[in-house]
Amino acid sequence: MALPMMSAPTYTMVVPSSGLTVKFRPFLVKEEKALLIAQQSEDVKVMVETLKNIIISCVQDKIDASKLATFDLEYMFTQIRAKSVGETIDLIFPCDEDHGEMNEKARSKVSIDLTKIVVDKNPEHSNKIDLFGDVGVVMKYPTIDVMKKLGALETDNIDKVFDIIAGSIDYVFQGEEIFYGNEQKHEELVQFLNNLTSEQFIKVQKFFETMPRIKTEVEYNCPVCGKHHHKVLEGMQSFF
Repeated sequence: MALPMMSAPTYTMVVPSSGLTVKFRPFLVKEEKALLIAQQSEDVKVMVETLKNIIISCVQDKIDASKLATFDLEYMFTQIRAKSVGETIDLIFPCDEDHGEMNEKARSKVSIDLTKIVVDKNPEHSNKIDLFGDVGVVMKYPTIDVMKKLGALETDNIDKVFDIIAGSIDYVFQGEEIFYGNEQKHEELVQFLNNLTSEQFIKVQKFFETMPRIKTEVEYNCPVCGKHHHKVLEGMQSFF
């Protein structure tokens, strides 16, 4: 005789980049266990794969987690986590001033409501970039796999940076003519980027710098000196 199994509650959330409403359930003990093991491993690859697997398991609508924009995946995870473990988390923040031997006491605990985290959209952000004449590019949001590579790069590994940016080109346009990135040789896309002027390339970089990201603001006073702090938390790594 089979043991009774609990039916998990169902919630809804909106995928930030598409506006699509999806149903999801809280993660279960087995998934929380996998997440803890991934965190303890301190292996970025393991963490990314575990995060994607949790999204796939908990979201009840058909969705390809490997193709989600980074901010989509981060936002979705925070909302699943809020319904699974608790809607608030407590974080410890230090004072900006050096209090010497009192530094350990110059810390404040702040409770953050995960349900109030928003995806901040920079008004200057655009995925369509005019470069020269009637030529420009339309970019696609990099997945967490791409951002993982970008974040792990050495600052002098410029060739790899160009590889990643080239892989984020949805298409190049010239007037009404379209050249889709996935139909071009990767080397040709890299060459296209290499032939831009510095001013034109900065426009492409701005796409990455102004991408939407999960964000919330916190305020607290130092318990030692009373100094008021206002901080902006961005990206999932700020919350967990």
